[in-house]
Amino acid sequence: MRNYNLAIIPARGGSKGIKNKNLKKINNKTLIQITFDAIIDSKIFNEVVITSDSNEILDHGRKIGAKTIKRPKKYSTDNAPSELAVSHILRAGNYGDISNLGLFQPTSPLRTHNHIKKAFNLFTNNKCKSLISVSSLDSKYLKLFYETEQDLNSISPELPFMPRQKLPRAYLPNGAIYLSKFSHFIKNQSFASNKMGIFKMSIKSSLDIDTPKDLRLAKKILLGSK
Repeated sequence: MRNYNLAIIPARGGSKGIKNKNLKKINNKTLIQITFDAIIDSKIFNEVVITSDSNEILDHGRKIGAKTIKRPKKYSTDNAPSELAVSHILRAGNYGDISNLGLFQPTSPLRTHNHIKKAFNLFTNNKCKSLISVSSLDSKYLKLFYETEQDLNSISPELPFMPRQKLPRAYLPNGAIYLSKFSHFIKNQSFASNKMGIFKMSIKSSLDIDTPKDLRLAKKILLGSK
C-alpha cells in the first residue's frame, strides 16, 4: 500500500497534575476528541490509533471513531518515552507498509488541522526524515549551565560567554506535532534524525495542558474564538 499515513494519539490514564486529564472537556469535546478531529480535518492520515492503558479512554476512542490499542503498563509510566508506545502499536497492529507516522499529544488543544497540514507539507517538501513542532525561546537560555552528579556543564562551551546579540535562535519542542518517515522510525525507534525539520508555532498555539491553570487558559482561548 503506497502513501499510507498513520496517526497516533498517546493518551495515558494516569495524570498527576489533572485527574483524567485527557478526558477533560472544552466546548463539550474531550482533549482527545479535539486532537482526533484536527487529524481527521487535516485529510493527511488514513488511520488514527489511540493508545492507552485506560479502558475508559479506549472506550471513548472507539466512540469517536478511532482505532484503539491497549498499552501495557510498562509503556505507560511517567518515565516511558512516547517512542515506546509507537513501537508497541507498530508491533501490535502488525503494520508493515506505511509511508509516514504522526504522533499528536491530546494535551495540545490549540494545534489545529491547519497546523498539521502545514507541518506535513514542510516535512514532505523538504524531504525530512522527521519533523517536530516548536515555539520560539529567548536565546538567553542558551547560556544556561546544568549540573550532574559529576560536573557542571553547558550546552556548548562558548555559549555562556557569548554576547547575547550573537546567540543563535532558540526553539523549544512544544509536543504538538511529531512526524517521521516510517522507514526512519523503524530503524532508529526515534523521531530524532540527522535531517529533522522544525515547524514553528506561536506561543499561544503551543499551549500544553499540564495544570488546571493551563486548562482554564485553553478554555478561555478556544471558547473566546467561537
